[in-house]
Amino acid sequence: MLQIVLKSFKDLFDKKIFFTSLIPIVIAALFWGVVSYMFLQPISHFIAYLVSFIPFIGNSSWLQNSIEAIGGLLVYYELVVISSVVIVGIIADKIVDRVNDKYYHNAKRGFGSVAGSVMIALKQNLIFIVLFILFLPLLFVPVLNIFVHLLLWAILIKKPNFYDSIAMYATKEEFKKLQRSDKVKTNTLTLLSASLFLIPIVGVFVYVVQLLMFAHFNLGRLKMLRGRGD
Repeated sequence: MLQIVLKSFKDLFDKKIFFTSLIPIVIAALFWGVVSYMFLQPISHFIAYLVSFIPFIGNSSWLQNSIEAIGGLLVYYELVVISSVVIVGIIADKIVDRVNDKYYHNAKRGFGSVAGSVMIALKQNLIFIVLFILFLPLLFVPVLNIFVHLLLWAILIKKPNFYDSIAMYATKEEFKKLQRSDKVKTNTLTLLSASLFLIPIVGVFVYVVQLLMFAHFNLGRLKMLRGRGD
């Protein structure tokens, strides 16, 4: 697992991967920047309403105003991230192709498509948004907010990254075998990937590192699967 993490951070600085990864960041940041500017008041009022439910904080005006500002930045960051997860599905094949060409040399026999990738990402985004709104007050509770964040991010990234990292190379049968095997390792990788959101230095490139981690994990397992003749 450590080797996968190190390879993924190293590959982030591969020229082809790095410049490809800038596309979703720029699109998502600009889009939500414009939306936030246009609907600043309604968004602020909605966040203030949710913050008012936090025990011992909702009745304090200065704390509420401070947390409202932090909440606004948090919501903007979350929107950029979840939008990037959708957009990266459109360019994921280029990133995964680069990883495969450098390390694994698997033949392409995949059933995946850009449409399939976007649909899975949109579904997980919808689930994420609903849960994020429901649990938003808990995100301001120290310690507990870390675990809530990890859970939400894990739900957001697991299925899209698994699909994007291997569906273009594996047949449906191979895909199902990879899904059924190494579930503990897959869940560990998911939580490890989700925890990267907690590291500020990784920033908005986190979704690319996550995709790279899943790509190394699944492409390596696919190579072994085909090597065994399963």
